[in-house]
This record gives sequence, C-alpha cells and structure tokens, in this order.
Amino acid sequence: MHSTLITLCHKNFSIWKTLCTFYRDEFLLSIDCKIDLEVSSVAHGLMFLANALPIITKHNMQKALLLSLFITLIDHSLHSQTIPYSVGRIVISSDGNEHDHDDWAATPMTLALLASRGLQDKVTLYTFSDHVWGSNHDFEDAAEQMRISAYEGQEWFGFEYTEFIEAVEDPEAAYEAMKREINKSSAEDPLTIIAAGPMHVVGEGIARAKPERLKHVHLISHSPWNNRHSNRPNKSWEDHSGWNWSQIEENFAPKGLFMDYIANQNGGETHDGLRSEKENYDWLRDSEHRNLPIYKAGSWDWLYARQLEYMRKNQKFFDPSDAGMIVYLLTGIDKTDPDDVRRLLENPIINNQRIRSRD
Repeated sequence: MHSTLITLCHKNFSIWKTLCTFYRDEFLLSIDCKIDLEVSSVAHGLMFLANALPIITKHNMQKALLLSLFITLIDHSLHSQTIPYSVGRIVISSDGNEHDHDDWAATPMTLALLASRGLQDKVTLYTFSDHVWGSNHDFEDAAEQMRISAYEGQEWFGFEYTEFIEAVEDPEAAYEAMKREINKSSAEDPLTIIAAGPMHVVGEGIARAKPERLKHVHLISHSPWNNRHSNRPNKSWEDHSGWNWSQIEENFAPKGLFMDYIANQNGGETHDGLRSEKENYDWLRDSEHRNLPIYKAGSWDWLYARQLEYMRKNQKFFDPSDAGMIVYLLTGIDKTDPDDVRRLLENPIINNQRIRSRD
C-alpha cells in the first residue's frame, strides 16, 4: 500500500494529500502530539510530513523510511513546477495539420484559457502543426486551419511576445526552439511543456537539451494516440518514426524529467471531458462575460467560430479536448467538463485580482 501511494503521488500531485491524511490519522492522532498545519497545498503537505517524520521515526522506523522517500520525491517535483500553476515558463506543442483536427478548436481555447489568467508573457513558445511527417491527407485544408487558429489566436488573445512556429514547415526550427526553452530552465524559472500532439517535436527538443536542466521540466500529456503515434503510423501513406512517450520516459525520466500523464480529456467513465455536444458550449456564444475588459471585443465570437469550424467536419461535437491540459495546469482538475472551461473564462483573474465588468 505504501509504495503504491508513493508512486501515485509522484505521478499526480492531486494524490499526495491522501498520504498526508493517512499518516496524520494513523500516527499523529494516536499519540500525545499535534501538528497544527492545514494540508492545503503540495508545499504545506511537504512541511506537514517533514514535521511528522521525527514523531513517526520514534514509533515505526520502516514507515518513517517510506515517508522520507515520499518527501524526497515530492521535493524533487516541486523543483519542476507546481499544479496549480504558480511559477515559470509554459511551452505548448500541438498538431492539427493531420489526422484528428481537434486542435483547430483546442488551440484557440488554450490561448483563451491562458489569457484568462494573464499568462501571455509566460508562454514563450507555441509549436503547432507538429505532425512533421506531412499535412492535409485527411483534411485538405488542415494546415491552413491550424495557421488560422494559431496566428489569429495569437492576435485575439494578446500573445505578441510568444514565438509561434509551424513545425511541419520547419521541423529543425521547432526542435531547436524547444531545446533552447529547456536549457533556460532552473529552480527559479522552471518549464512546463504541454504536449498536445505527437511527441516527436517535444522528444527531439529534450534529447538535444542539457540533461542537467531536465529536473526543472514538467511534461504533461493526456492522449494515448499522441503518446504513441510517432513510431506507430496508422495510415497507408505514412512511413515514419520518432520519439514517443515511453521512449522519452525511459531515456529522460531517470535524468529528472517529471512526466505527468493525466486523464484523457476526451472523457472517460469517470468524467465527461471537453469533447461534448454543441449545446454544452452555448454559453460561449451567449455569456455576458464575453464583454469583460480583459478580452478584446469580438474574441469570443472568433473563439466560438473556431469550435464551429471543427464541428463542420464532425457534425456533432465541439472538441477542444487538448485544452483540458490547461484546465489541469491552472486548477489541478484533470477530470474535466465544459463547465470547468466556463468557470475559468467567465471569472478571469489577473495578478490575483478578479476582473469584473466595466459596468
């Protein structure tokens, strides 16, 4: 049980509290000692367990050793990034130029969500169309649709200082830009990478980077297809290979890269996900919050239109599913639904201040 909890905590910050509560209930409340510390964040939990360690050691050495290992793992994770987001740069890599076209919708939603927290200056690199082996086989206008979603989204939501790279047009530029961002990483300036496409651009950037920087990098993915597609092409015209999630994990997790594989944002047995019927996004068209001063006039109309453009090929659903990783980054929630997106967009917070209507 203890080793399972430790493994889970290392993979998902949301579970660390379980172990804190377990140790508190089993040890601290059964002896003449009380640590008055609310367990409300990863940092608080780490402090709680560190303070508990001498007490637990006195009563059970084996369990104390397990707890010490857990504290080491969490301490390492804190040097990469915190969930919810608190510090550091953000890099995003998405596809959309081939196969599933959900990135036509997800890239605009990703930019809108980040803008709702005023994080434009923290997003230093956005590589899109990162299916670097070709475009426009499944949808003849896929690459153009991604240029619209990325470059127009950059303008609508204020990402003028973010470097946008169309990876399929210049893979080498994408690899080198990814490498440069990783090499900037430190305990004071960690990096989160949102992997919303095949893993090759991300993996190649990691492979070229300085290994000692990887302990300050947090890689997030949610999609089984994205994780394996680089070396498992699934169409007759495809013949390619590249980095996948398992290879990245095998080669770079031992060097400190923190890999965070969250719930599938398309939905599952325990959650709806962001791939949902059109009516579940009617608020995006009708909400009075669309006129909040942090949003450029017309930006929500454009955002809604990009969701419709995806549905034009799909006929039933809106699917900004990859943007669920941004919901997770900002809130810690990985079992998402459209209402999670609504709460973020309708309640923007800039510099810890809630933004309200001009009225």
